[in-house]
Amino acid sequence: MPTMSPTEHLGGTNARLHEAALLTRAVENVFRKLIRFLVGRITLVKLQEMIRHIYVEETERKLRDENPGKNVPLTRLALSTGLDTRTLAQVRKRLQLDEVLYRQQFLAELTPESAVVEAWARRIGAAQGKKEREALAQLEYGAEDAGFEALVRGTISTRGITIPSIIQRLVDTNSVAQDKEARTLRLLVDHFSPYLSQDEPSIVNAALSAISNLITTIEHNVGADPAAKLFQRQKWTFRLDPGELEGFRHAMRELLERHEAEAEAAIEPWEQDRYDSSLMTAGVGLYYFEEAPL
Repeated sequence: MPTMSPTEHLGGTNARLHEAALLTRAVENVFRKLIRFLVGRITLVKLQEMIRHIYVEETERKLRDENPGKNVPLTRLALSTGLDTRTLAQVRKRLQLDEVLYRQQFLAELTPESAVVEAWARRIGAAQGKKEREALAQLEYGAEDAGFEALVRGTISTRGITIPSIIQRLVDTNSVAQDKEARTLRLLVDHFSPYLSQDEPSIVNAALSAISNLITTIEHNVGADPAAKLFQRQKWTFRLDPGELEGFRHAMRELLERHEAEAEAAIEPWEQDRYDSSLMTAGVGLYYFEEAPL
């Protein structure tokens, strides 16, 4: 059996240390920006608890996938997480008692309102004549047989979702105009967008949803064959004059708005007419970024 010389061994060690240093700096950069965003919105204690539970759950899932049909021993879980077995036993118990506590799916929270707006806009678009479109653009709410309630029931499963909560989300995102006295809602948009909201929880929810989607793509691409990798690109310059920033922002916004319209048109032919839990969510993301000089 060939042996490794001390020089070769040292070279391999240095390469691993260099790789670890790169990973550490990259993770720190991502975490720093995420934590900067979360300061004042979630306490450090709660964030630590959440990370610990998620890390244990995901580690156990990974180890179980590597050995299907076998239980993951606490000793192996301890080796992978760095936690002692007593702490791991407590975390496991907590996960069993409150299984869905740390499984928030931001897109899933946004989808019901999006489906309602799309169904409503499609109904208006299919109407014959201006008068009929105007009539369909305004719906009554607040009763079992009201037009908005009928629209919601015909579009999504209302299990665990209340009509007032959907209305509030649509109002917060400027998707509808609400007349509380007349108990009517008028549709203002042709598609739902949480980014139209001036409500901070909606903005935060949309932002974390975008981060989650990008990480999902990265996670897939890391282990995928070259032909199966999902499209993931960024284009930027290191040589932008700060004095030209406003003009650059405007040009990039115009570019992204054109791409948004093209993406919407390209996606539409693939959409099913029905809404149910068996259907997937898929799409593309568009965003602008900039970094101030250090």
